[in-house]
Amino acid sequence: MNKYLEAKSWCLANNIKIYIVPIRNRKECYVEVDNNGQIIRSPNTYKNQSIASDKIWDLNLHFFENNKKK
Repeated sequence: MNKYLEAKSWCLANNIKIYIVPIRNRKECYVEVDNNGQIIRSPNTYKNQSIASDKIWDLNLHFFENNKKK
């Protein structure tokens, strides 16, 4: 299985949701992480949803690799 898909599956199974939050009337957006009810919004904006989507895949992998052994 692709490591990014495995990471996404692991995150969802562990109640970690990462998603795009659009900014009204702009192409830019934020990325938000809901980690078991604790919501954290990215301090940075992303130029478009494609860039934000790449960041989401990276964040899924980050959570998976840093927490799967716990």
